[in-house]
Amino acid sequence: METIALTASRLQDAALARFARQGFDATSMAEIAADVGIKKPSIYAHFRNKDALYLSLIPLMIAAELDYAKGVLQGGAQIRTQLHAYLQSIQLRFADSFRVQFWMRALYTPPGHLYDQVMAPMHGFMEQLEAIVLAAISESSLVPNAQQLSAEVLTRTYLGLIDCLQVELTYAGPAKFARRLQAVWAVFEAATAPAPAPAPLQR
Repeated sequence: METIALTASRLQDAALARFARQGFDATSMAEIAADVGIKKPSIYAHFRNKDALYLSLIPLMIAAELDYAKGVLQGGAQIRTQLHAYLQSIQLRFADSFRVQFWMRALYTPPGHLYDQVMAPMHGFMEQLEAIVLAAISESSLVPNAQQLSAEVLTRTYLGLIDCLQVELTYAGPAKFARRLQAVWAVFEAATAPAPAPAPLQR
């Protein structure tokens, strides 16, 4: 017999897919129940209502995104490859994953009546993501650089790139996302060009 925890997890998986495809308002609890193969009243043994089910997904998404960022952004000699790969993954993962599609909806178009409850943990997520990026950049060849930009400035700039690319993908689509990625990455690379080697001492 299926455990309570397993049923709750299956409901979350079904809700995630529905919310990602249809949005919050267009998704009914009856649809989610049918996807799991249970009757609608059975959902309420696990989640008080649709709001509670939706909000239960936010910490799961935050944990998954932070784990992904930690796995990609590790610093060292390959930092440029890592940073570029993370930006590319915004579109690649969005195309292939209901989880990332839900994540993007929650970031930019959360249900209006749940806005504060969604955004509060999102602010905490952004602080943790900033710490991951800062640690990776600090332990890499990007500092020092020719522009004398600190690891803190580069980190905030990089987070700005993430924001603008997510917005471009959400509202303009993958083709314009690719064009913007190419442009912003060229600027980031120019900003992080290595500092020139010191001139040899004159004898």
